[in-house]
Amino acid sequence: MSSTTARRVRWPQPALFNPLYLIFMATRPKRIGIKDVAAAAGVSPTTVSHALSGKGRVTAATRERIICIAEVLGYRPNASAVNLASGRTGLIGITVSTHPDAPMGLGDFDYFIQLLSAATGAAVENGLTLVVDGSGEPSAPFLHVEIDGAIVIDPVVDDRILPTLEARGVPIVTTGRRGDEKETDQPRYWVDNDHRTASLTILDHLAEAGAKRVGLVTTPPLTSYSRDTLEGYQQWCAARGQEHLIVQVRGVVNESGGFQAASELLDLPERPDAIWATLDQLALGVLHAARTRSLRVPEDLLVAGYTESRASVSTDPPLTAIALNAEEIGRAAVSMLSELIEGREPETNPVIIPTELVVRRSTQR
Repeated sequence: MSSTTARRVRWPQPALFNPLYLIFMATRPKRIGIKDVAAAAGVSPTTVSHALSGKGRVTAATRERIICIAEVLGYRPNASAVNLASGRTGLIGITVSTHPDAPMGLGDFDYFIQLLSAATGAAVENGLTLVVDGSGEPSAPFLHVEIDGAIVIDPVVDDRILPTLEARGVPIVTTGRRGDEKETDQPRYWVDNDHRTASLTILDHLAEAGAKRVGLVTTPPLTSYSRDTLEGYQQWCAARGQEHLIVQVRGVVNESGGFQAASELLDLPERPDAIWATLDQLALGVLHAARTRSLRVPEDLLVAGYTESRASVSTDPPLTAIALNAEEIGRAAVSMLSELIEGREPETNPVIIPTELVVRRSTQR
C-alpha cells in the first residue's frame, strides 16, 4: 500500500453500546462517576474531564459524544470537587435582618419557614449548601464560616449585616429592598413582591365586601415591605377620601401585639368596620380582640391578613389573605445568588414574584 493510500482507523467500541454494560449501569446503585462515563465512552477519565470542562485538546466530535453519554448516564459533577477546583467553599449563608424596635419570633411565621425550606432545596440543586446564621449578632454574621454569598431577608433601616458582608467582598441578594434605599454606584440585587399593588388589591376587596372604614394594623416602617404596604394603604385612603386609621404594633410582633393594636382601633368612638393586618399573626390578634368585644367576624367586622399561612386556614373563621409565594422568593434568591457567585450578571434584576388574593369566610358576609 502506497504512502498516499488512506488507512481506516478503528476506534475502540464504546461500552455504552454493549447491552450487558447498559444492564449493569441501570442496576448499579452507586452514583455515576467520571470513570463510568470514561468506560462508557471508551476514553480516559482525563479526556472526559477535558471534554466536560471545555479545557484540553479534545476534538469537537469527541466532546459532543462524551457530553451526550454523560447525559444519558445521568452524570453530575461532584460539587465538592468543583468547589475545590474553583477555590470556593460551596456554602451560601441566609439570615434575617432584625431591629430592636420590632422583635419577632421568626419560627412563628410560616413565611420565613416556607422561604427557608425552598431556598435549601434550591441550593442543593445548584450544588450549594445553605448555612443559616443564628448568631443573633448583626455586626458579625457568619463570623466563623467562610461563605461564597449571602441572602439577607427583609433588610431593616440601619442594617449592620449588609456592610459587614460587603466589607468581606461577599455577593449579596436581598429579599426586599435595602433599608437605606440610597443612590449608589454598586449594583443591588433583590427579589420581592409588588406590595403596593397587592395592598390595593386586598383593600379593594374589603370595599367590595361592604367596608366603609378600613383600619390598618401594621409594623413600624423599618423594612421596604412595611413601608410599601403602609404607602399602599395611604394611597388607597386618599383616593377614597377615607381618614387614616392606623395603629403600629409596639414591642414584639406577634398575636399579642396584634391584639393590642386592634383594641385601639376597636375602642375608637367610631370604630372601623374592617381591619387589615399586614402579618398573619397580627390578624389572629385582631380576631381575638373582636371576640372579646362580642363582635362577629365577618358580620360585624371584616378581617383580612396579608401573609397566607396554616394559621390563616385553621382559625375560626378562616382568614382572607394575600399569598406572597415565599417558596418562589426563596428559589429565585438562590438562583440569582448562584449566578453572582459564578461571576455572571443575573438575567433579571430585580425579580418580582406575583401575589394572589385568597378569599375566605372572614370577609364574606
